[in-house]
Amino acid sequence: EGIYDDPKGGGFREEVYPRLRYHFQFQNELNLFAEVDHHAKFSVNIYASYQTTDNAGAENGEPHVSFQHLANLFTPSTVDACFNHEGYGPVPGIKDDDNKWNVRGHKDRIISCGLEELRLFARLYDAEGTPPLAARLPSVHSRQIVEVLRKFAAQPRRLGDLRGKYYSTVMWDETNAVKKTHTIRRRTCFPADPTQWILSGPHFFVGNPFYKTPRAKCTEKGHYDILDLTTLPDDYLPRTNYVPDCDPAEYRRRTPVFKRANILVTDCYRILFRKMLSQSGERTYIPSLYPPGPSHIFAAVSIAFLEKSKLLQTMILSCSIVIDFFVKTTGKSNFTSGDISLFPILNEQDFIRIGTNRVLQLSCLTAHYASLWQECWNDDCRLDRWAKTDPRLPNSFFANLTPTWNRNCALRTDYARRQALVEIDVLAAMALDLTLEELKTIYRVQFPVMRQYEADTWYDQNGRIVFTCSKGLPGIGFPRKKTTIDPTGWEDIKDMQSSTVSRTIIDDTQPTGPTERTITYQAPFDRCNREKDYEVIWKAFLERFA
Repeated sequence: EGIYDDPKGGGFREEVYPRLRYHFQFQNELNLFAEVDHHAKFSVNIYASYQTTDNAGAENGEPHVSFQHLANLFTPSTVDACFNHEGYGPVPGIKDDDNKWNVRGHKDRIISCGLEELRLFARLYDAEGTPPLAARLPSVHSRQIVEVLRKFAAQPRRLGDLRGKYYSTVMWDETNAVKKTHTIRRRTCFPADPTQWILSGPHFFVGNPFYKTPRAKCTEKGHYDILDLTTLPDDYLPRTNYVPDCDPAEYRRRTPVFKRANILVTDCYRILFRKMLSQSGERTYIPSLYPPGPSHIFAAVSIAFLEKSKLLQTMILSCSIVIDFFVKTTGKSNFTSGDISLFPILNEQDFIRIGTNRVLQLSCLTAHYASLWQECWNDDCRLDRWAKTDPRLPNSFFANLTPTWNRNCALRTDYARRQALVEIDVLAAMALDLTLEELKTIYRVQFPVMRQYEADTWYDQNGRIVFTCSKGLPGIGFPRKKTTIDPTGWEDIKDMQSSTVSRTIIDDTQPTGPTERTITYQAPFDRCNREKDYEVIWKAFLERFA
């Protein structure tokens, strides 16, 4: 399968595509081959003789290309089911409603690829000027998804057009920085200040720079605890697993420089994203916004911008499932600054204004963001309002905002933060000229794990998660069933219609040491429906922008 996504394989693909008739891309999730990793992708290909007849979309004597492309297959029977299907009903997603890998077929899963489609893929996924026959072949799930990709391709500007106006770096490679140059060393502790904080991938999630902190003993990938944003001190910094291993002056000397701005990259506000992509996870592209001070290890990529406006506009799109969908279609397992250069640039000012507000309200959780908050302040922020009516979403939040940062400028409850991200999804879709149905299709087809988590995540009346099946939120809310440690389980309380229920935990996420803390939840409990929320928010924004 590597011949179709290798960035250096263009010359080989130029010989393959005119001979290719059928391409069936499989994932080994059902362990059809027990000796192969279940994440592995492979393909069955049917070739024929080189085609030279005329082809729709051909230019300058290009050869004829015509093949059928099927991706996200888990069993061969799905291929027959797709070709035998009559085309009725919605296209099944990657997983079904029972969270099982979907093996049902549908006619619209079959993508007919010619030079026109390859030209589209080259524009979206390859360097400028790449000929269509050298294009990489993305994992496109259905014909409807191809139509969404056409809208991505129609965007007039991309991040790559800002050459020189942003700078990216992977900063410290653990092997070199720890063992050879002794720039950093392994030590888990609370940093004394932001310059002592060296970020790892688990520290952050989509739009949340304070997602987890390493435990005091952090030797495994699961040795992290979720942070409660409602109790986070204004000057909080989580534990770091690495600290500088040289004096401050030498550490700054070794820090990458954003030459166009003549400034250390650590003196800039930056977007960080995880370099490793989880194509089968809840989210694939994981970005967050960080203030000056911290550095990071090789597991993340950071991007600094000359202009704060471009930083925030990029962050709006980055937080959306619309961009995450685009990243998923690449099929990549690692993402680089070269890949992010393919992202479109927002132009619609109404979308940018509201999106910027949401990004700042999600990100500015501590006083370390005070300068960004003040620089981006606009009195119109107080006139903003939620696009959905719910007691857990008071519009007084906006009315009470101030030009000077304080902790109440940030969204801290689970319910409000989710709402902000859902609104960003809609804003991004509208800005890129997608339809409501296309946004819902993206969510339904490409985000099966997210749908599973949303279907079984429950909130109390104060906006706190009381139960979730999310593997990304261990320890949040009650366990499904009571245990010796937790005498109350979700099944014992889920039908409560009033009153409160409490849970006592030991919180070891603060520098002051382990603290016993009691969390109280207000009944009744309910869950959200993202597709219905998209409909409500879409309508509200249409009316607002009319």
